[in-house]
Amino acid sequence: MRLLDKLAQSGTVVLDGGLATTLESYGCDLNTSLWSSEVLRTEVEKIEQAHQDFTNAGADIVLTSTYQASFPTFKKIGLSDQDIYKIYDNAIDSIKNATYDNQVIVGSLGPYGAYLSDGSEYTGAYDLTDEDYYQFHYQRIEALITRGIHDFVFETTPSFSEIKSIVETIIPQYGEENTFWISVTVNLDGDLSDGTPFETVVDYIQNHKESVPVFGINCSKVSAVNKAIDKGLTSLPQQVAIYPNGGATFDAETKTWSDNDEHEQLFETVPQWIEQGVKVVGGCCQVSPKDIARINKIT
Repeated sequence: MRLLDKLAQSGTVVLDGGLATTLESYGCDLNTSLWSSEVLRTEVEKIEQAHQDFTNAGADIVLTSTYQASFPTFKKIGLSDQDIYKIYDNAIDSIKNATYDNQVIVGSLGPYGAYLSDGSEYTGAYDLTDEDYYQFHYQRIEALITRGIHDFVFETTPSFSEIKSIVETIIPQYGEENTFWISVTVNLDGDLSDGTPFETVVDYIQNHKESVPVFGINCSKVSAVNKAIDKGLTSLPQQVAIYPNGGATFDAETKTWSDNDEHEQLFETVPQWIEQGVKVVGGCCQVSPKDIARINKIT
């Protein structure tokens, strides 16, 4: 099923949860620059298990295991094109095996900051040219399109320059048969992670509903998401998608999460978000299949 068809249906749409932290719960070691993509190379059956567990939990939308799977990431460790294409085959085969026709498979596209593997997806401390952003993203998009994926989310995007490049340079390269949504990270004040006021993001993205029909926030604290809502998130003409992390804080050096102090707040706040018009709800890091099942019952 296609994304916009699912969103046209009445009711709230449930997204899956945190793939990487779910894999860690299965005993996978993700403390590498490849993060969850390491498992695509070595334990692909665990990827399929995670997708299946989110399907069983009631997820309407399931994201591919390609967040960290950019060509530059794989080239950096010396993989050949043939090796990379095999990884994409694994990613798509595993998700198709674990989903049904009434679910939506969305291609996950991590930001340039994820490639840096230093936590930059939570700071946005980089600024590339439009051409650099395009060169970073396009091969992964093309590889997924070739494998039958036509719905995409640029997620955990922390940088206003990357948002603008996605909207103005990357998305226009693809026809109407492909749909793109953008999801950003916000800091504790509810502003974009690079410090751009969220009101500035709203002012910009509201003018691009045709090319970006879905917009939202992921992998941020519930309290921070609520501050972004106060700054205009749910006033957007786009369908809004929210999938925060489980309340923990990420340590980029150790690649671990700590201080999980807002986990229950996620479930308490979902009804409020739905009342405010949020269409898609789910979770990111530290949100398990059991948590998605709880969200599914709430909706």
